Amino acid sequence: MKKSAKVGAWLFVIAAMVAAVVFVQTLFESHEDEKVEKAFAVPSVDSDIRLTNMDYTEMQEGRPMWRIRAQEAKYYEGEQKTLLTQVALTLFMDDHQEMFLVSEHGLLHTGRKDIELWGNVTARVPQGYEVQCDKVYYDHAAQRIESHSPVRLMGPQVDLHGLQWYYDVASSRVRVEGDVRAVVRGLF
Repeated sequence: MKKSAKVGAWLFVIAAMVAAVVFVQTLFESHEDEKVEKAFAVPSVDSDIRLTNMDYTEMQEGRPMWRIRAQEAKYYEGEQKTLLTQVALTLFMDDHQEMFLVSEHGLLHTGRKDIELWGNVTARVPQGYEVQCDKVYYDHAAQRIESHSPVRLMGPQVDLHGLQWYYDVASSRVRVEGDVRAVVRGLF
């Protein structure tokens, strides 16, 4: 076999391997996108009730747990979901501190009281930090916020970037994970 034929065969094998890797990666990413779309699935039928300037406070044993305000709310009774636009969420903590979140869109699961927010989500935690990401999920029963989208956490002395974050409402603890990069100021 001539040298040029061998080189051509190797180039073909390498090109086939690259094409296979690209195909598998594209397939994996499309399945990940489907998972995200299902997690943030909004009802496809017309709503049963439509409200403007909604303001609701969830109470438990006489004390407020959270307050949600939205420019528009569409309630879907069969799915027990309320689709929200221009959302502001306040979480009330045991130590009388508050956490504030705003987003372009949201989904309140009325049965579980869980809340999904997406679209330019900004959260301000009591310790003076601001968190920016694209999506968050508030688990009411666990009193926990989590996001599996890229995140930026900014504070007086730190600027963190990561791939996901968690916030435990009861302990007021923040955790950023995944390829974390940080800039720390004022320590030295």
